[in-house]
Amino acid sequence: MKTLRRFTTPVLALALAASASAAPLRQEHVTNGSLDLVWAPGFGVSNNMKPLTLTIGPDSAGYDNPSGDHTVACATNSMAPDSGGIILTCTEPAGLSNYVWEGYMFTGAGNTRRGLVVRADPNNGFASCYQFVIQSGLFQLNFRKLVNGNPTTLATWFADILPGGPPSTNSWHHMKVVASGSNFRCFWDDFQLTSAPIVDTDLPSGWVGCYNFRFDLGNIPVYFDDLILDGDVATAATRYTWGELKARYAR
Repeated sequence: MKTLRRFTTPVLALALAASASAAPLRQEHVTNGSLDLVWAPGFGVSNNMKPLTLTIGPDSAGYDNPSGDHTVACATNSMAPDSGGIILTCTEPAGLSNYVWEGYMFTGAGNTRRGLVVRADPNNGFASCYQFVIQSGLFQLNFRKLVNGNPTTLATWFADILPGGPPSTNSWHHMKVVASGSNFRCFWDDFQLTSAPIVDTDLPSGWVGCYNFRFDLGNIPVYFDDLILDGDVATAATRYTWGELKARYAR
């Protein structure tokens, strides 16, 4: 029994820490087929987040969405002068600068750069922001910075390092960014990509959102679901899934 206590106590402590997060501040579940949050378009184009109720049929990709209600937030890009096929749509982050922004993203055909946006500047149409995205082809993930539309890649990971391997087309995956001061951490399906925080000081505050881009092709929808904004950045990087907790117990 002494050995059991010695091994289970840390696991229980981790489980308690994992459940200690405060209630989310913003949530987008597309409840009853309608958007829960107010979204604003960026980059000077009218493309904005839309609610979509998925149906079974010839084009039923994404129907089995994570929440099981078959309603999703849809970010469809369209061609814009000097911007290519782009949509960058954001919502106000409850007045916070430090937060956790996470949600599920559907890979679809994997033919655009798509993902989450943090610290987007509402004063210049969100042309300054950070982006956690998976590139077209679904084999490379990037954490990028845009300043007045000029991009810099701050971190790159290749999808063969993911526990589940490179993601397939037409599959749902969970993405998360923790923005705390000048530090950023990125997660894919609960796997932390950032062994050390990404450090950048250029954008200290801003809105959260979603992104979908391909320079030569428009009218491509990207589905998002169960988008959540949480202000608890202190424990976000140390929350564990039950699988991770069991693995720690086994050691």
